[in-house]
Amino acid sequence: MNNMKRFDALVERTCGPRLRAEGVAIGKAEVGRNAVLTVLRARFKKVPKGVENAIRGISDSIALESWTAYAATCQSMEEFAEALK
Repeated sequence: MNNMKRFDALVERTCGPRLRAEGVAIGKAEVGRNAVLTVLRARFKKVPKGVENAIRGISDSIALESWTAYAATCQSMEEFAEALK
């Protein structure tokens, strides 16, 4: 059991910060994707599957913030979909 505690401590020191950072980045991206899709649904009611799939493929949280702003200001779903290409 003592060896297991030492192993856990070693893993935490060496991998813990990186794994936490990756988890935070994944969480931010998921929140960003949901924000874009929520704004699009609120404005245009239906989000085409191709647009949803494209948004779900974006993992950069800063880019997703920009897409959220664009979703809030574009004139139509077609305009948004075209910009997404």
